[in-house]
Amino acid sequence: MSEEPTFERFLAAVRGTNPFRSHRITDVGGGEATVESIHKSAFTKLVRVVQDAAKEPISIGALLIGAPGVGKSHLLARLFQWAGEDRATVVYLHNILASPERMLRYVLNATVSDLAGHRGSDYTQSRLYTVLNRAVIRTGALKGRRMMTGPKEIEARKEALARLGAKIDPQNAVIPVLNAFLTGTSHASLGDAGAEKRAQAAVLWLSGETLGPDEARLLDQAAGEDGLALADDAAVERVLHVLAHLCALAELPLVLCLDQIDNLDAEAVRALMSYAHALLDRAKHLVVIVSGVKQSMLSLRTGEVIPAAAWDRIAERILELHMVSPEEARAILEGRLDAALSGFEEKEIEELNAARKRDRLFPLGSGWLERRLDGVQELRPRDAILWARDRWEAQQDRLAAVGGKRWLKEWPGPEREPKEPGGRLEDVIDAEVKKKLVEGTTRRRLQQASLPPDEDNLASLTHHLLARCAGKGASTLLSVEHATAKRRGKAAPAHHLVAKEKRADGVIVTTGVTFLCAPSGHGARLPLQRMVEDTKHTDKRILVTDEERRPLRLGGAGKAAYDALCKLGRQRFLHLHLDFAGHAELDSLVGLLGAARSHDLEIEHPRGQYRKVTEAEVMASFERQSLLLAHPLLRELLTEEIVKGGGDSTPPPAWDPQQTREHIMAELSWRLGLMAKELAQIFASRKKLHERRFPEVWSHIKKTAQALHDEGHVHATATDDDLFVQLRGKK
Repeated sequence: MSEEPTFERFLAAVRGTNPFRSHRITDVGGGEATVESIHKSAFTKLVRVVQDAAKEPISIGALLIGAPGVGKSHLLARLFQWAGEDRATVVYLHNILASPERMLRYVLNATVSDLAGHRGSDYTQSRLYTVLNRAVIRTGALKGRRMMTGPKEIEARKEALARLGAKIDPQNAVIPVLNAFLTGTSHASLGDAGAEKRAQAAVLWLSGETLGPDEARLLDQAAGEDGLALADDAAVERVLHVLAHLCALAELPLVLCLDQIDNLDAEAVRALMSYAHALLDRAKHLVVIVSGVKQSMLSLRTGEVIPAAAWDRIAERILELHMVSPEEARAILEGRLDAALSGFEEKEIEELNAARKRDRLFPLGSGWLERRLDGVQELRPRDAILWARDRWEAQQDRLAAVGGKRWLKEWPGPEREPKEPGGRLEDVIDAEVKKKLVEGTTRRRLQQASLPPDEDNLASLTHHLLARCAGKGASTLLSVEHATAKRRGKAAPAHHLVAKEKRADGVIVTTGVTFLCAPSGHGARLPLQRMVEDTKHTDKRILVTDEERRPLRLGGAGKAAYDALCKLGRQRFLHLHLDFAGHAELDSLVGLLGAARSHDLEIEHPRGQYRKVTEAEVMASFERQSLLLAHPLLRELLTEEIVKGGGDSTPPPAWDPQQTREHIMAELSWRLGLMAKELAQIFASRKKLHERRFPEVWSHIKKTAQALHDEGHVHATATDDDLFVQLRGKK
C-alpha cells in the first residue's frame, strides 16, 4: 500500500532521484516539463507551417538547426505534444538507416508502423484508425450516419472511404487496402479473428512488405510468383501521398520529423534528402521537418552531400535555435522543479511549501544560480540543466551528511568544494558510452513501433558496424560487402552481406549473411532457395531471423530449402535467432557513432568542463568494453566463432510480479513520476533486502515498468541506464 506524502517521504525523494539527470529528449511523446516561453518564436513558426499545409494543397519543408544542446529535440517534443491535442499527426523518425535503394521504402515502413502501432490486436487504438474515421466524418462522406460499430455502420464507413478515394487515389491502388484495414479493425473489435488477420495483412502491404497468396486473398488480390508488394518507389510514394491527403481531410495534417539526420553517413543522408525532396514536390498537405546540428548540416550542404535543389526544398522554411538568456535558463529550472515537486506541494507538506515560498528554486537556490550566471550573457539549455544536476547532487550529499532537519534548517548550507576530475578520460568516456547504449536500446524497447522488423535495416546496421572493424585490431574480419537491393531485370543477391575472415590457421573463410523478416512462408521461400543454390561463393551461410516479432514461417518449398541448409552442419550453416533487443542494440550502437559524428555526444571531464567525444573515441570505447563482441551476430563475424544468440537466461525474481506492479502504481499515484532506481530503493527497503541484491531488484523494477508501459498503464522514458516512470495521463 502507498504511504501518504510526508516530509520524510519528500526527503527520501530528494535522496533517491534527480529531476535534472536527463538533459536531452529521448522520447518526444513523453511527459517531460517544457517552458512555453523558450524558443517561442520558432515554435510559433513551426505551428504555422503545419497549419499552412493543412489549409492549402501544398507540401512544405522546414529545416530546424542549431548548436548541440540548444533544444531542437525539445522543440519537436513540444510540437508532438501540441499535435496530440487534436491538431496534427506527427511521426517522429530517428536514426533512419537503410541501403540507398530502399531508403524510401524504409521511411514508409517506419511511418506506417508508427501510425498503426506494433500490436495487431489493438488497431482500434491506433492513429491510423482514428485518421480514417475522422476523414469520413469531417468531409461529410458518411452522410449523417452515427459512428457506431454495427455491421451496417461499418459498411457505411467503407463506402464513404471509397467515395473519398475516387478523388485522392484515382488509380484505386491504396484506398481498397486502407478500407481492408478500416473494416478489418472494426469487425475485429467485435470478436472476428479473421477480420483481425485482414487488418494485419493491410498494414503489411501499406508498410511495403511482401505478402504471400494467403495474405493477398485477405485483401481480395492475387500474389504473383514473387508475392504481392508495392512494385517500385512510385508505388511507395503513392501510399505516402494518400496518407497525407487523408490526414488533411481528417484535419490532422501529416508531419514527418526526420530528427538528427546528420548522424547518418553521407550516402544515407544523400538518399534520404533526395527522397524527401521528391515527396515534397509531388505530395499535398505534407510537412517534412529536417533537424540537425547547424555546423554539420551546413557541411553537408557545402560538400554537396545534400544537392542544392534538395536543400532549397527541405529548407523552404528555416528555423534556427539560439542559446537562451539567463532569465530563460531560470525558467527552465523552475519548470523542472515545479513538475518534480508538485505532488508534495499538493499534499501541503508544510516544510516544503514554506521553503518554496522563500525561494522558488528550492532546493537549488536562487543565490546559487545567480553566482553561476554571473557574467553570462547567454547559454545552452543543456548547460543550465547540467549545472542543476550537479547542484542537486550537492544537496543530496549535504542531506546524507547532516540529516533532514538540519539540512532544511541550514539550507542552502556551505558551498561544496568542486569534485575532483572524474577519473581517467577513457573511463569517463566508457561510462558515458555504456549508459547511452542502454538508453538507446531501452528507448526502442519502449517504442517498438519506431523500429519495425526490416531486413534491409538490419543489414545496413550490421554492415555499418562491421565495416569499421575490417582489418583492424584483433578482429578476424578482412572485408564486408553489402549487396545492392534487387533492381529491375536483375536477380536478387543470395545474401545481404558477404564477409571474408581469416582464421588463426591462415585460411580465408567467406560467409554469406541473409536477414529474413518475411511475414509469411511464401516470403521466406525464395531467399532460402537462393541460399541453398549459392554453393560457389561462400564457405558458410548465416540466416538471421527476428525471432521475437517475425519468427521463421515455412511452407512446403521453404521447409525443403531450410532442411537442405541444416544438413550442411553447424560449421557451414548457422541460424541465428535475433530477439528485439538484438535489433535495438545494433541500432543503439550505430546511433551513438552518429551522435559523435554530428558533435552531439559530450562528457564532463574534468568536472565542470564539457568536451565532445569523437567517433574514433567511441569506437575505441567499443573495443575496450568488448561491446561489439557482446552482440551475438557481430561476434560471429568478428571472431570466426559460433555463438548461440537470443533469449534472456536471467532467472525470474523471487517476488510476486503482481506485488511489484502494485508497488509501482501505488508510488506513482501521488507523484508526477519517479526514476526506476528510486522505485527499486523503496522496494528493497520494504523487503529488507541486502544491498548486494539491489542490481537484481533494479532490473526487476525496470522490466515490470516496461510491461506496464506496454499495457498503457504508465509512460516510461529511457534516461541513461534508467527509466523515468509516470502514470498515464499525468503531465
